[in-house]
Amino acid sequence: MRQDHQALLHAALARPLGSCFTAVPDVSLEDLSTSDTFGCVIRQPSSDQSTDLFCDGLSELRGGGYALVILSGGQATRIGTTLPKALLPISPVRRKTLLQLHLERVKRLCTLMGPGCPQPYVFILTSCFNHDTILGYLESVRYFGMDKHRIVLFMQGNMPCLSVDSHGYFTSGPGNPQGAEGIGLTSEDNIIVCPNGNGAVFQALAECKEFMSVIGTLKMLHVIAIDNSLSRPLDPELVGLSLRSPGVEVLNKCIVRRENENLGVFCMENSTCIVEYSELEKVANASFLSGATTVYGNICDHMFSGTFLRRVIDDCLYQQLPYHVAKKLIPYFDPILQRTIKPECPNGYKLELFIFDIFQFSKKVLCVEVDRSVQFAPVKYLSDCDAANIQSVQHRMSDVAKGWLNCVGCSVGDGFVDISPNLSYAGEGLERFASTRIDGPVYLE
Repeated sequence: MRQDHQALLHAALARPLGSCFTAVPDVSLEDLSTSDTFGCVIRQPSSDQSTDLFCDGLSELRGGGYALVILSGGQATRIGTTLPKALLPISPVRRKTLLQLHLERVKRLCTLMGPGCPQPYVFILTSCFNHDTILGYLESVRYFGMDKHRIVLFMQGNMPCLSVDSHGYFTSGPGNPQGAEGIGLTSEDNIIVCPNGNGAVFQALAECKEFMSVIGTLKMLHVIAIDNSLSRPLDPELVGLSLRSPGVEVLNKCIVRRENENLGVFCMENSTCIVEYSELEKVANASFLSGATTVYGNICDHMFSGTFLRRVIDDCLYQQLPYHVAKKLIPYFDPILQRTIKPECPNGYKLELFIFDIFQFSKKVLCVEVDRSVQFAPVKYLSDCDAANIQSVQHRMSDVAKGWLNCVGCSVGDGFVDISPNLSYAGEGLERFASTRIDGPVYLE
């Protein structure tokens, strides 16, 4: 087993990146009806176009065949909390958790779909480090009034952390069964392990009996990351766009990437792919990143067709995904000093699979640009100068809510505004606040 892990590490470290990457071309929504736009980015639709797509998608959702995956298996080590990221209290006034926000948005969609429409399945990817905690949380809140039989938790696997110096395993000492600072342990030889990346979702789905029971009738599967507080699960607009792109197998949301932003980059090399930000320095011809060309960043928001997923699972294509390497701070037990060492510099490697590497098996990949100010506010850090910390995210969530109220003619003052997803999914249903004034902090249910 040791040799297998070391071989994977050596292969990941030696794996060359392509030398022929180019920027992904962009087109308008109107071009969908006039040309083959697979491999392109659709520039952000206009307000009227978005409304039309939303209505078309909502009507399509009523017929069933759509499901959601929430990627929630990571350990949230950068946030420095013992809570799973899914359970971080994040909304600006009511302090709802990330998971509650996502599930309440699905619940609101069910209301918009109308009576008689079945609740879409929601699959929550967990790991052995947070599965029981998330399950206990959902049971304690009674699944927020949703059908618990259609909310399914399923687990991804683990990979050992390997030393930068020796490529050997890290171990933990006696009396430290959960490791330190979010790093977990196997029960065998106290080897320190971590979740094996969001690309493990495909094997985990293949091993999930509830998912396999519905895959035969699945039209589209929407996959989102737990940490994006502004994510729109089962977004009707994205569903509507898929209807205008017959045969599309992979549909991605993206945003215009800022220079040096920590986002993977959509590129072309034979087909659409993503180069993770941590690996961009390995790209020989990354000059397009600093040129006049618009560069689009990945926000981990993907929709996969049922046809594509059935091929991925039936042919075990997920077994061909490569591992990627990330240097991390790995606390470990020093048997000589007889204590746990917390390193100050990265001392270990994590091996991870990335979900976007599955794109290589499709030629029918399409992307759509979305407005980052209303659809992208990830929680990455507890508190620092980065825009992805909790305080910044709360301000951005409040700004979105204020924007929705302004659109219906409501005057909004200072202070946080927190609109429950049970009241509005994307700004609809707020007409009763027209010609009123609201001052924060306020929570609207």
